Amino acid sequence: MIAPDMHEVSICQGLVKVVLDEMAQRAIPAGALLRLRVVAGALHQIVPESLEFAYDLLTRETPAAGSKLELRVTPLAARCTKCDWRGTIEPPLFLCSVCGAGVELEGGDELYVEDLEIAES
Repeated sequence: MIAPDMHEVSICQGLVKVVLDEMAQRAIPAGALLRLRVVAGALHQIVPESLEFAYDLLTRETPAAGSKLELRVTPLAARCTKCDWRGTIEPPLFLCSVCGAGVELEGGDELYVEDLEIAES
């Protein structure tokens, strides 16, 4: 098992708050949440195993206990400020792969709950 670092724990605390608030608002009973689907951009540099470990720890003894976290990482999408090239880039180089100029990010910095999978009653 991989111990989470503070980065993943901090991100996960926010996700768990969103999930527990949503469960309370929708009157979802404890144990009914099967899966939490999260989308995170590559810019967040999340280690999936660490986030899952943090989620398991932070949801213990909560209505979300026993549910699983599923993470989908989206790539960094960019547009060149000089030649208008569009594509994906890898950190730490935020440069156009065609002309070497600087780029503007167009995606890959998102972080949101995509879906809650609830057991049928």
